[in-house]
Amino acid sequence: MDAGDRDGRGHPAHSSRPLPRFNRIAAGVGGGAALLAIAVGTAALIRSPGDTASGPRTLDAITVSAEPTATLPLTGPEILALLDRSPEYGALADPARRIGCLAGLGYPASTRVLGAREVEIRGHPGVVLVLAGEQTGSYVAVAVSPTCSSADTGLLADTTVRSP
Repeated sequence: MDAGDRDGRGHPAHSSRPLPRFNRIAAGVGGGAALLAIAVGTAALIRSPGDTASGPRTLDAITVSAEPTATLPLTGPEILALLDRSPEYGALADPARRIGCLAGLGYPASTRVLGAREVEIRGHPGVVLVLAGEQTGSYVAVAVSPTCSSADTGLLADTTVRSP
C-alpha cells in the first residue's frame, strides 16, 4: 500500500470515507425490510389458524371409495341366512385385520360381525361382512376386498336388508 492509499491520520483511505448517500439509503431500506419480514413471520406464527383442510377430520368426512359400488351378489334372504351359520371370513379371519378393515369403513372396533362369506363381485374376490344396522331388524352387508385394511377398504358393494 503506498502513501496515496492512506488518509492524513495513517488509516487506509477506504475506511475513513463516509458512506455515500445512496449506500446509507439502501442500508436503511434493507434493515426496514428485514424488520418487516420478522414482524410478519412472528404474527403468522402467533395467529390461531382455526380449521384448515389439513386439520383433523371426522369419519363422516372420509370417502371410502371413489368408484361407484356394484350390486351385492347375494339376495336379501341369502344375506339374512348368513346370520344363522358360522362366519366364513376367508382372508379376514385375523380379528385384528378385520377390526382395521371395519375402522376403515367407519365402524368402531367394538363392532360385531354377525355373518360373513367369501364372494366374487365383477370378477374380483371379496368378503361379505354382515353387521347390525341402525334400526332394530336391519342389517348392513358390505363386500370388501380380501386385502381390506384401515388404509384401503377396497369396498366393492354394500346394501341394507331388513328381517321379515
